[in-house]
Amino acid sequence: MTAIDTYNVRPISTEVSKEVHDTREARKLKEACQQFESILWAQMMKKAKANARSMGSIDGEERKRPWAQMEDLSLEMACEDLAKSGGTGLWEVLYSSLVKGLESELKTKALAAERAEAASAYQKSTLREDYSVRAKDSLDAF
Repeated sequence: MTAIDTYNVRPISTEVSKEVHDTREARKLKEACQQFESILWAQMMKKAKANARSMGSIDGEERKRPWAQMEDLSLEMACEDLAKSGGTGLWEVLYSSLVKGLESELKTKALAAERAEAASAYQKSTLREDYSVRAKDSLDAF
C-alpha cells in the first residue's frame, strides 16, 4: 500500500444501502454538498485574486475594474462545473458523512409509519369488537 492510499480521504463507498442513495432527499443532499464545494472554492479563488491584485498595485490602490462582476461570475461558474464534475472530492466526503444521518432519519420515519399503521389496525379491530358486542347486547335486549 502506498502513501497515497494510506492518506486518501476520498470515500470508496458509504455504508448505507443503495435505496437511500436513490431517494429524493439523498439527491438533494448531494446537490447541496456540490454547491457548498463550489461556493467554497469560488470564495477562496476570489480572495486569492483580490490579494494578488492588491500586491501588484501601486500604492496599494486597486484600479477600477469595469468587468469585475463578470470575472466573479465566470469564476463562480467554473467552480460550480468543477464541483459537479467530481471536484476535489470535498463534496463526496461531506456527502458520505451526512448521508448516514439521512439513512437513520429515513429508518426512523419508516418505523414511525409502521407503528402508526399498526396502531390504526389495532384501533379498527377494537372498534369492530366493541360494535359487535354492542350489537349483540342490543339484540339480546329485544
